[in-house]
Amino acid sequence: MLKGKRRRFAITGATGLLGSNLLFEIVKRNISGLDKIEIIILGRGKNNLAIEQRIKDLMVNEGSSYLGLSKDEILDTPFLFKNVIRCVHLDLDKPDLGISAEDYDYLKASPIDIVFHVAALTDFRSSEETIKALRRTNVMGTEGVLDLVSALDVKQLCYVGSAYSCGKEKGEIRPDFINLKQEFRNPYEATKLEAEMLVRMFSEEKGVPCKYFRSSTICGRLMENEIGFINKFDVFYAWAAFFLRAKLKQTGNLDGIYDRPALMEARIQYNERSGLNVVPADYAAKVMYAVSTAEDGCGSYHLVNNCETLHGQYIPIMFETLNIQGLKHVDSIPSDMNKLERDRKSVV
Repeated sequence: MLKGKRRRFAITGATGLLGSNLLFEIVKRNISGLDKIEIIILGRGKNNLAIEQRIKDLMVNEGSSYLGLSKDEILDTPFLFKNVIRCVHLDLDKPDLGISAEDYDYLKASPIDIVFHVAALTDFRSSEETIKALRRTNVMGTEGVLDLVSALDVKQLCYVGSAYSCGKEKGEIRPDFINLKQEFRNPYEATKLEAEMLVRMFSEEKGVPCKYFRSSTICGRLMENEIGFINKFDVFYAWAAFFLRAKLKQTGNLDGIYDRPALMEARIQYNERSGLNVVPADYAAKVMYAVSTAEDGCGSYHLVNNCETLHGQYIPIMFETLNIQGLKHVDSIPSDMNKLERDRKSVV
């Protein structure tokens, strides 16, 4: 039985790219005093795996390198999974978040120092189905989290928004910039601003201190091993996923797929003068932890890069890594697209 007060953290979205790195960072920063912290993972099962098993697999397969430990060392630390990390089933898509009465009592048993609401649906499509899903997860899900926070003794709430919730605004954008009448590039941006406004109103009305982190596009690690690591092909990494699947279909063999060259005739349209603002997942996690645990009151923060990574820089590197030749840059979408080009356009 653990004695004394422990610092309690709670995280939604811990199985995602940013959330998982935040989990690893909290463990790493407290590795010499794990008996003094508790990390509550608020999430759901997937692919017939309960949230407990997902987190255990995550810590073993992805967290070991971040923590500088072997997989066996992670597994040989049962204290980590029995006393430090506690999983609570939570589903943002359900009106009551799907929390059991037992888990609810557990959450209420003692104060929670920081709740990190990281979970969100990232989908830039504009179909009616996608819009409904974005509102259900990003807006209504955030409402559910706020209801939960209101019912618990939470000392601080940290909300992860989007740097793109500024919409099409130009010029210098402050991290607390809000324009509710802004024009957005996609429904995702609009739902992230709407959700953030709910959090801001909640904080003001309930008196719960809140810190806001607006991130740009999250990419692989820069500071912790394994460098460049990601846990899924998401956002701009979807480009790589599409062409990797196309290569697999062409070669029919996954073994050594990066070593074998492949020829694919396709034209890719992008603006060479434009690019992506990307921020490494581990860097963002470190900033979030440091800022959130500092006693400096509330605030709004950007998790962004000072400069863009040009399309003309990362796209050639991506295809070089995939060992694919035959892809050419064009300034405009061709009218005579071949099958590969049409297939790629259909998933954008």
